[in-house]
Amino acid sequence: MPRVALVQTYHPYTQFTHVHPLGVMMIAAVARERGHRDVHVLDMKVEDWTVAQCADALAELAPDVIGLSAMTYEAGCMHELARAMKERLPRAVIVCGGPHPSVAADDVLQDKAVDFVVRGEGEFTFAELLDGLAQGRTEWSECAGLGWRDASGVVVQNPDRPPPSKLDELPFPAWDLIDHAKYHTVPRGGVIYAHKEFATMFSSRACPWRCTYCHNSYGKTFRERSAEHVLAEIELLVTKYGVKELVFMDDIFNFRPARAKAIAQGIIDRGWKLALTFPNGFRGDILDEELVVLLKKAGMYRCMVAVESASPRMQKVMQKNLKIDKVKKIVDFIAEQGVMVHGAFMLGFPSETEEEMEATIAWAAESSFHTAAFFRVIPFKGTALFSQVEEAGHALPTDWSRYEPYQSEINLSQVSEERILALRKSAYRRFYFKPKRLWRIFSLIPRKTHMLPYLTLLFARRAYAR
Repeated sequence: MPRVALVQTYHPYTQFTHVHPLGVMMIAAVARERGHRDVHVLDMKVEDWTVAQCADALAELAPDVIGLSAMTYEAGCMHELARAMKERLPRAVIVCGGPHPSVAADDVLQDKAVDFVVRGEGEFTFAELLDGLAQGRTEWSECAGLGWRDASGVVVQNPDRPPPSKLDELPFPAWDLIDHAKYHTVPRGGVIYAHKEFATMFSSRACPWRCTYCHNSYGKTFRERSAEHVLAEIELLVTKYGVKELVFMDDIFNFRPARAKAIAQGIIDRGWKLALTFPNGFRGDILDEELVVLLKKAGMYRCMVAVESASPRMQKVMQKNLKIDKVKKIVDFIAEQGVMVHGAFMLGFPSETEEEMEATIAWAAESSFHTAAFFRVIPFKGTALFSQVEEAGHALPTDWSRYEPYQSEINLSQVSEERILALRKSAYRRFYFKPKRLWRIFSLIPRKTHMLPYLTLLFARRAYAR
């Protein structure tokens, strides 16, 4: 069986936060379940490695197969590492996967250092590829979800592989293949934390809404793990790895309220005394008060509700169609429960006017959110937004590092670049320069002596830097 190294690539960016590389950990878990036991996970970000340092580690490991996972803004790192390893380990098979290769497979395979691309949810495609390599297979037309080059060098994209529908049948991520202690020292998704001993979790995949700016990594068919399956993984994390805090990264944790409530009740019944945070996964206009109360009792101390825009017209343009009045009510309720609630907003949608941006900023400043972030709208490849602006003739960067989510010069709106930058900076000052809000944050924030200096630095970066 081949020795396999799975690498989470890394492009330094302004957010300075990290989560466990669950994508490659799931790939590793399924590969091992299929009999490929010699599998290793390398995370460039938690190691703070340059490409050269990662290449040295890979050369020492000497794998037969190297899998590289990348987001769009990490594509440059992925290609640089692929070329370095093809030079140093010319017989190694190099496979690229993750969000960027899934939507740019043809582009990625133009790089001769890349042998294969795994598109979409790659657990079973990659396992089948490993099976074939172990058997000496050279023809891959029957491997769904795989991109490859035939004997004449022509790029072939096989049909998509249907994503796994029964998530309870998948193994847990390969938690034994990472050094847990290294993740204790890095800022995690959501920035604020209560305990250093944390784990990242997905309890479901996909979101059925069709917001134009959103990724399509998991498709649009919501698939869930049962409450029992989620609780079994939590028990493993608590008892074997000493986890005290869970960071749920679901796109929409509350889509099926009964399941979400069963998870919360299960945590309560088991008496785990965990801290819970949801930096990614609530849709505000379908979030009910009973779930909020249960999650608070289970340990939720912070969550995020994405609003994007307070303009009804822009809600239609982005096809999110969020009911802003319902969002306001549930945000007020969450705050009343003593749970920190974070708001996410976006500035710079196509056709968005300065007045609409100002209205969003004003709405945010007067809301009950404790904290907020104001992002630039970025048309990631593979989204409906990317197709829209490309078809409209908008000149988009070909340097993928410019799609970094927290700092970008891509402007799709009617507002000048100079003005939209000034608006974004002013949004942070208008939101945070309120004594009442600052006191509310101070009252609820955990680990005050550690978190407050870091949050002050983060605020300065967002409010005064580009």
